[in-house]
Parts: sequence; C-alpha cells; structure tokens
Amino acid sequence: MRYTRNIQLLLVITLGMSFTAWGQGGRAGRAAAAQQTAAQQAAPPPAAAQQTATPPPGAAGRGGRAGAIGGSANEFYDYDTTAGFAVPAIPDSPPVETHQKITVNGEALAYTARAGFLPLRNATTGQSEAHLFYTSYAKDGLSDPSARPVLFFLGGAPGVSAAWQEFGGLGPKRMKWANDGTAGMPPYVWADNPNTLLGQADLVFVNPVGTAFSRPDQPGRGPNFWNTAADVASLGEFVRSFLNTNNRRSSPLFLAGEDTSTARTAGLAAYLIEHHIPVQGVALLSMAMSIDALAGDAQYLTLLPSLTMAAWYHKKLAPELNSMSAEQISGQARQFASREYLHALYKGERMTPEERTKVLADLSRLTGISKAFLVNNDLRVSLDRFTGELLHDQHRTLSNSDARVTGFVPAAGGGRGGRGAFGGFGAPAPIDFNLTILAGGFETAYEAYLHRELTFSSGNGIFYLSNGGVGAFTSTGSDDASLAGAFAREPNLRLFVAMNYYDLSAPFYAAEFTLAHLNVSPEVRAHNITVSHFEAGQMTYVDNKSLGKLQGDLAGFINQATK
Repeated sequence: MRYTRNIQLLLVITLGMSFTAWGQGGRAGRAAAAQQTAAQQAAPPPAAAQQTATPPPGAAGRGGRAGAIGGSANEFYDYDTTAGFAVPAIPDSPPVETHQKITVNGEALAYTARAGFLPLRNATTGQSEAHLFYTSYAKDGLSDPSARPVLFFLGGAPGVSAAWQEFGGLGPKRMKWANDGTAGMPPYVWADNPNTLLGQADLVFVNPVGTAFSRPDQPGRGPNFWNTAADVASLGEFVRSFLNTNNRRSSPLFLAGEDTSTARTAGLAAYLIEHHIPVQGVALLSMAMSIDALAGDAQYLTLLPSLTMAAWYHKKLAPELNSMSAEQISGQARQFASREYLHALYKGERMTPEERTKVLADLSRLTGISKAFLVNNDLRVSLDRFTGELLHDQHRTLSNSDARVTGFVPAAGGGRGGRGAFGGFGAPAPIDFNLTILAGGFETAYEAYLHRELTFSSGNGIFYLSNGGVGAFTSTGSDDASLAGAFAREPNLRLFVAMNYYDLSAPFYAAEFTLAHLNVSPEVRAHNITVSHFEAGQMTYVDNKSLGKLQGDLAGFINQATK
C-alpha cells in the first residue's frame, strides 16, 4: 500500500496521476476510469516541474529542486525531471549490514539485515541508469540458503514505498501503533514483530524509481521509468541482479504487491517467467480490478457489497442486519447485487412499479441510505456520494482506504448547515483521514529505524513515502491479462489474493468479479488460487487484529507452494 489516498483525490493531487495508473480504473472515478485511456487520466506535471533552475551548491540529488528564493514551494520537495543540470550519481557501494535477533513463536531467529542501493545497468552499455533503494532480511545459520524462499515486496501504486509492507506489518520490526490504531504522538517507536514472514522466507523490500530513496541517475531519465513496460522491466532487472549477486538464483521466488501495484506484480511475474526466471508464487494485497468490473452499471454492482459493509460497521442498517457476522452480511450483499440489483439496473424504466418499490426498499436496507437519496441518484450509488452521505447528519465522511475511519467535513459553500451538490453533506473530502493519521508518524519512525538499527544514512536526501518522487505515469495493458499470461507460461504458479471488506478503493466484490473472469485453465482455477477475506481496510497488516490472520495465511501459502 500502502499510501495512496483519498484514493480518488490524493494521488491525483500528489502524484500527478490518477489512481488508475495501471489502466484498470477502479480507484478514481470508477465509471470514467473504465472509459478513459491512461494518457487522459494522467494529470500534467506541477508548474514547478515545468521550470528549470540552477541549483545552489550542494542541492543536487536531494529529490527536490532547490531553486532561487521566491520560487515554487514544490522546488524544495518534488523531484524535477526537467532540471537542466547534472546531479551527482549515487555511488556503487555494498549495502550496510547488521546482524540482529528477534523471537518468533517462542524461538530465537537470528538474521542479517541489509539496506542500500542496487544499480540498474543498461544491458548494452553496462552503464547505470538508476539506483533502487532496498532493504533485505535473511535468516542466519542455514547450511544451504539457496533452498530458502525469497519474497520480494514491490510497494503500492506508483510513488508509494515498500516501507509500508516492511515496517507497517510484515518485516522483523514493526511500527508500534497507538491503541486507537493511529501513529499516535511522538516519540514514535517500534518493536520486534512476532508476525513477520521472516520465519517462512527471506524478505526483500524494493522501491521503484521515484519512491523512497530510489532515483534515476540523471533527473531527465525519470520519465523513462514511469510507464508500465519500463516499470516492470526495471524491477525485473532488480530481481535478476539481486538473485545473482546474492547467489539465490535457485531459491523459490515469490512476489507481493499492493493496491495498483498488484498489476505491477502480475506483469513482473509474466516478465520474469518469459525471461527464464521461474516464479513460484504471487501474493496480491487489495487486488486491482479489471476494466470489465467497472464498465457501465457493473461498477455499481461490484461496489455495493463494500458499501453494505461500511454501513454495517457504522450500525446504519436495520437491527437484524447489524447483528449479523461480517461473513453473513457480505453474503447477503453479494446475493442482492448479483440478482435483484442486477435485474433492476438492466431493466431500468422497464421495471414495474412493484419491482421498483421492492428494489428501492432493499437497496436502502442494505446501504443505510434514504430512499429519497437513492431515487435522486437513479438507484446508482457512486463511491463519492456514498462516503459523503452515510454520516452526513454527523458532518462526517468516510475514508476510502478504510471506511471505518471518518473525519469531520465543514459545511459546503462556507455556510453552516449547507448541503453539497451530491445530495449529501458537502463534497468529498480532499484527504483520506485514515492515511493522514498514519503517514506522518510512520515515515518519521521508519527513517529513525533505518538510521539507528540498520545504520543506513542517506545524507540529507528526501525519503518519498507516498508522493513527490514520481511524475505522470503512463499505463498500458491490464493486470488480469498479465496474470493470465503468467499462468499460461507457468501453469504451476500459485496465486494468493487478499480482499478487505472496508477498503472502498478496492471493493472486494470487484476483485471477486475479476478472478471469476480470469482466463485460466480449470485446473489452475481449482488448485492454484487462494482467496482470503479480512475485516480490514487497505493495508491489511496495519490492522492489529487482521495482521495475525494475514501472516498465517501467507505463511501457509508459501509453505504449500514450496512442497
């Protein structure tokens, strides 16, 4: 993940791209995304990025342009690929190495941690074109390390660091979240992680160009990496180089991605297999949806069960529904969406008065939204309207990344008690409240962890956790096609998919739709795909209750795939 979000607005604002950068729609403007090309979705670069300036001494390589006094504020943070000057290259040097020990399941686990850069070299010239920042953790004391699985985490959407997966929940050390699930207040601390996956596999957390400390060797080369094909190829070169450098070419290889990075992960699996690097398994966390899951009225059908889960959590349903378990209420929502709701949207004005009355009552019952609101929206409940309407009487809106987390929204139009243009309370918030309360403290703690425990120093370089380092991203292809291609090349490939009930940006029913239409053989569908549901939002591992289940499911997946 995981930092993308209000997913519909935050990435558009901060990354200069739509959250559908992988050509799958789904995260921003669900209906429009299915009809637009990635080029139409990508926003133009910020004004500051369209200028050039001569940097003051020592400013090069900081990740933001340090321009003249009075320049754009973005010059001090955002990475400018149009800068007309050379920057010092990141030196080729081995990663820093420390030896540590934690306790997992009552047993001591000794491991070697490494943090540093791996250069990406042009196959023809041998010259470095970029340096990717990574951290890795390898279990010590093995007679044959090559037999041990290696799991690569690839981060989230373009611009989102793999630090979320590493330090948020699955690495050997984890951010110590406050009791309310937020980052809390400083000082921020971390602790040994009993739910790390290091007991099952060696772990590598890699950051694509423009995330964390990863940079192109020259600013002008940045856009060369910010398209689907180049992104996958650069990560493929990282995996190849890492395996060769560490003598792990024969190790069982696993890939894991989150958010729209699930498309990256699927594409990378196909790329590696095609380039004769076998992949044992792929784990997708919050799976990106296919274009078909968002086409026309399908977008409302596939979104509805997630809206039901949000209303259920906030106790906005009838008492008999609120008393159900998550599995029970999600089952009812699926059944309604695939039958009565589908029938109603298909028939439209051809419905009889009796049919319209019944579907209106049932839709209101399963969303907690008034019948009048549903009538005004022609029975089609979009994400932005729902998040602003469900708790409008409390002047609160839901977070797209986790519908359980809400925030206060002032009245629209500057007045008191006004209502927004969507028939709900105000317009959608331009922030994701869940991510806002997580990110600041998280990045502070992670950088302290790098310095203190891993002894890594970046000088005064900027760490791009979720934005600022990647410009407009051009997408081509589709992730479901990439998955199908990977299975066609390697029928023994294993797939794990995590689906989160409260992640409104990646509706679980849309992911189920995508898997149901995945073009694979009956044997693959029956034996090679594992699906697990969680009562969590985006970034399942941040949820303390869900982390244990996620770790257990992934550990079982790795063990089963390596039998």
